[in-house]
Parts: sequence; structure tokens; C-alpha cells
Amino acid sequence: MKRMIMPLVAAAILAAGYLVCCAAVDGEKVLPRTLANGIDVSGMKVQDAVGLLRNEETLSQGTMTVPVRFAEREYSVDVGSAVEWEYQPAVEELQKPVRGAFLTRGYFLIKSYLVGNSIEPSAALKSEEALEEAVKTSGLSEEGTTKQTAYRVEQDSLIFTMGTAGEEADIDKLKEELKAAILANDGRVVECPVSAGKVEEVDLDSVYQEICKTPKNAALDPANNYEIKEAEAGIRFDKATARKALETAEEGSRVTVELIREEPEITTEDLREHLFIDRLASYSTEVRGTDNRKDNISLAVSKCDGAILLSGDIFSYNNTVGEQTAETGYKLANATLDGTVIQAYGGGICQVSSTIFAAALYANLDIKERWEHEFVSSYIDAGMDAAVAWDVLDFKIGNNKEYPIRIDIIYENDILTVDIWGTKTDDSFVEIDTQVVDDSGGKLSVLTSRRVYSGDQSQMFVEQVANSTYIN
Repeated sequence: MKRMIMPLVAAAILAAGYLVCCAAVDGEKVLPRTLANGIDVSGMKVQDAVGLLRNEETLSQGTMTVPVRFAEREYSVDVGSAVEWEYQPAVEELQKPVRGAFLTRGYFLIKSYLVGNSIEPSAALKSEEALEEAVKTSGLSEEGTTKQTAYRVEQDSLIFTMGTAGEEADIDKLKEELKAAILANDGRVVECPVSAGKVEEVDLDSVYQEICKTPKNAALDPANNYEIKEAEAGIRFDKATARKALETAEEGSRVTVELIREEPEITTEDLREHLFIDRLASYSTEVRGTDNRKDNISLAVSKCDGAILLSGDIFSYNNTVGEQTAETGYKLANATLDGTVIQAYGGGICQVSSTIFAAALYANLDIKERWEHEFVSSYIDAGMDAAVAWDVLDFKIGNNKEYPIRIDIIYENDILTVDIWGTKTDDSFVEIDTQVVDDSGGKLSVLTSRRVYSGDQSQMFVEQVANSTYIN
């Protein structure tokens, strides 16, 4: 009898325990040992668990990657920011058994304690833009087996290696495959759809701009104490010949285009050998007047002496000598204003500009700006002077020579001499003609012309350089 009672008692205890388990289950609370995306939601109310999971997803911007295989290489496309997870249905599905028949609840509770539960939410696409960005970040947008035409320079040749058409990742179709993989959420590797690649036509004009350059003459570098800056050879190629060769070339073949080297007109050796070796012109005037006037001339000379003009440069007298004030070292001396002799700081420095003007005429330099005085100057002929006034009248000359020029000024024993040094490239010489065209009514009008002759004394051209009118 006792043997029969003991199993019955044990069975009763187990049954009672099972009934306790069944009664302990709350259908609105998540079963024990339940994880969702690695987050423990055990014992939480269903809505609280869903809220927590959605909040964690927002903080982490989602976590989902899809492996994609292209050209025997695997890429990882992080689509987390493009995906949203359907937690509510997944949690509800987990809770469905414990909301059913009372006697089955205990089974699911015990099972949960023993093996645990995993919530597998379904995924849905929430952002096309985020998906496109994910593909771009993965590098698949730039991948392909097509090789575009490349080129390089080897010695005196431009060598093209013609491209070969292969396969490209078809991004539009890939996005559709990724959408399907997101919905399936099965971890499978997506085979990247492909499209035929295309070898782009060579932009020969761009290649020419990159490879070719015009020759550069040797020059002086003002930023480096006028040290010689090395000449540079030019490089070019015949675009018509190159284009024809590229149009008929086969994929993967090699096309060689000859590079043509062009030497500059003035090489480094030329400049070094011929720099300032010829006196292009010289002109002298006699200095008279007060000590202040002579001091002003001396100061202006110190600022202009040794001025170097590269080919194309313009010499501005005002910019060179600066504003004439007591603070800048100039003194009061005779000057004219509206037909009246006055005392002005820097009086007399027009003799320096006039002497430079005369020398520049004979050197056949370009006269950019020149003004006459109100009266004919005592130190130089009418039509040969160059009046200046700070911020009003300037005197400018331009270097129209191939080589640099230098203005040397010597002021000794009341003689002011301007020498212009450069490089003679021909045997031409200059004559200056000043012709009075009107001498009436208290006015004197003078036409200044420059006649340029070749070495055999045949006239090359005549140029009118000034038309001056003075108070007579």
C-alpha cells in the first residue's frame, strides 16, 4: 500500500508545482531569459519591451549588414540606418502561447528557463536615401572589372594603354536585391548584379593641357634678388596624329605618341652670357640751381639707380621715388603751378624723370605715360622733358625687349647721366626729331618723333611719341 501512495504523492506534488507555474505566468510580461538583438527584455511588460528595443535601435542607428559578392570579392553593406525592425509583432508572437490555454502556460515557462528565448523581429526598409548611401560607402559604386585607358610619359614618348571593357556593379538592381535581403533577414550572401562596362573615350584636350607646356625663357627673379631663374623647355604633341592612333587602337593595346621638345628663345646660358652687356642708350643733362634742388635730385637718383625691368615690366617714376615730403627726405625748391614759380618739396626731381625719358627714347623703349612742363625746361630741349607730380602726373616706360634692362644713373660734378643697359638683338638705331609746329599766341607746340633705322640705315618706322605745348 505504501509503495502505491508514494508515487501518487510525488505526482500530486509535481502537478501542484506545475499548476503553480501555470498560475505564475503573466501573459503581458515577457518570458524569462528572452533576448532581442542581444538585449535582455525578460519579465518586462510587452509594451515596455517594445519601447526599450525601439529606443536602443534609435541610439545605435540599427545594426544590420548584408554581405555582397562581386568579382570574387565580398563586401559588407551596412544597411542598419536604412532598416527599421518590427518588434511589436515579434514580441506578440512570443507571448501568444502563454496567453492560450491555462494548462500549457507552465510548459512554456519551464522551457523558457531551460533553453531561453530569442525574439527575431522582421526588418523593413525605411529610407531609400540611407540604402543608397550604404551602397556608396561600401565602395561597390566604384567597383568594376572595366579598365579605362591610362597614359604615362616615358622619356620623349606619351604612352597610352588602351582600356578593356569588363563588368560593372549594377547599382539599381543591387538595391532591389538588398531590399529583398533586408526583408528575408536570413544572412545570405547577395550576388551583385552586373552590367556591361564601357571604356570611355580619351579626352585628348585634357591630356594635352596636363602633359604639354609652353617653353619659358630664362628670366630674373625679383623675389630672389634678381637671381637667374632657369629656362624651361616646352613639350607638345600632334593632337591630330594622336587622335587618329587612338581611334583605331584595339582594347588593351599600347599606343605611343611622340613628344616634341621645344627650346625657349632665351636659354639660361643665353641670359647669363648676354645679360646687361650692351648700353642701349645714354643721355646726360647739366644740373643747376640751389643746394636743395641738387639734394632732391640726388635723393631721386638713389631711388631710381639700378632699377631692373624684366621683359614686359613697366617702370613708374612716382612709385619708384615715392611721395615728396619733408618726412621722406625731400627739401623745398623751385617748382611751377598754374604758370607760377612756387616752393615745393621735391622741386627739381623732374630733371631725373626727363633725363630717363630722353634715354628711353633713344633705347627705343615703350613710352607708357609722359607729360610736359608748363614752361620749357632749362636743362633739356622742348619736347624732351617729362614732368611729374605726386598722384597727378606720372612718367612710365615699358620694357618691350626680349631681355631685361637696367637703368643706371650717375650724378657727379653737376652732370646727370642715365645709361640704359640691356641686350641688343639687332643692329637698329634711333634718331629723335623735335619739330616746332606752332609758335604763336604765347604758346609753343612741339612734336616729338622717333625714327628707327636698321643697320644699313634704311628707315624701319617713324613714331610720334609726344605732342607738347608750353607757355612761351
